Amino acid sequence: MKYRTAIISTEFMDTRVKEAVLPFEEHCTFTTYYYKKSSEIPEIYKSIEDKYDGFIVNGIISRAMLRAACPDTKKPIETFHVDMLAYYQELFRLMTLKPDLKAERLYADFMMGKNIREAVENGTLDAEGENFCSLVAHMSLEELKELRFKMVEDVRGKWEAGRIDQVITRLSTAAKDFEEMGIPCHFVYPGIPYMRDVIKQLLMTLEMDRMKESMPAVINITADRGGQERDELGELAMQTAILQFSKEYDCDFMLQRHASVYEVYTSAGVVDRITETYSVCMLKIYLEKKTGARVCIGYGLGRDTTRARLEAMNANQESMMHPQGASYAIDENENLIGPLVSGNCMVLSTTPSEKYAEMAEKTGVSALTLQKICTVARKQEEGSVTAQLLADSLGVPVRAARKYLQKMVTAGAAQVVGTKQRKTRGRPEQIIRISD
Repeated sequence: MKYRTAIISTEFMDTRVKEAVLPFEEHCTFTTYYYKKSSEIPEIYKSIEDKYDGFIVNGIISRAMLRAACPDTKKPIETFHVDMLAYYQELFRLMTLKPDLKAERLYADFMMGKNIREAVENGTLDAEGENFCSLVAHMSLEELKELRFKMVEDVRGKWEAGRIDQVITRLSTAAKDFEEMGIPCHFVYPGIPYMRDVIKQLLMTLEMDRMKESMPAVINITADRGGQERDELGELAMQTAILQFSKEYDCDFMLQRHASVYEVYTSAGVVDRITETYSVCMLKIYLEKKTGARVCIGYGLGRDTTRARLEAMNANQESMMHPQGASYAIDENENLIGPLVSGNCMVLSTTPSEKYAEMAEKTGVSALTLQKICTVARKQEEGSVTAQLLADSLGVPVRAARKYLQKMVTAGAAQVVGTKQRKTRGRPEQIIRISD
């Protein structure tokens, strides 16, 4: 399979990019999109996202801009970055070419005007580079745009004031600006071997994603008709609805029926798509609308079909225990994911740690239920919950939630820290903090 990769860069980098991709053109097609301003990057990406398997952008600011503008992107993105070793090499080269150049009159972009000589003498140059990368990574899109503008204006001001003689930068768009201003500028190129390592990393990621997408998956579907006896027409309606779903959503389904259980054999990529990356269950919504039956669905992934089938059955059991029959999934790492209801999904290990195993023995509450309770608590202020909150979050009766919490309090795994007045009449609710 030949992957499609888009490189978002400047014409300033064109020659070097073409050299870097040469060894990989047999396995991957590369298309370069040029920008003149960094602010153009997000729009370029959005216009081509669906056309390519992976992306490479030029520089950490470009990558940060893309991350800030498109936080939900699922495509792998790598960066032609310049590390501190490359900076040191270029600094040494520059000082060799210009022996009269004084370090204190050199402006380095990541230093933002700070004295390079002092940083070298104090051994803080690496730290300055790391701080700059960290700063950029946590900036908003507007802050990133402002950062580049401030840096260019800072250089212009210092140059016109006669305070600097040379600029060294890894921002290709800024380098172009400095050239036009007549300011001596030395651009730090990422090395060809490093650029090829970046490309290798992207191709490895794409290959791993492809393998995971084709991983076996099984969907276990059961239907509850509210006490009505099973009938052949109802079973046929369910079977027809499953096949209609596969056609409408362009899914590769192989359906098998075992009594009242429907098993669908497919791939992890299909499951990811129809659950919108494990956030909702489009299949459940569709089947219940078409058949009028309450449907429980479990998704199972595994290295082989046998394992995927077992995990699907286990996930379906979780679905059947949920009051609304919300869907669950168990992935190839034996993590339980669910309920697949927007905004309420948890990821829990089905092979509990020693901590949860010990707590389960002390409390008499299952390790999986304890994980669920602790996950809900972590999302709350100071790790505190009420029985009502727990019941709403886990989809269990309030009585059951209260029972779990009482057992944990008795065993010393939780403590009562206060009370809260109910919205309706009655005794105040206990506020319970879960121990770490």
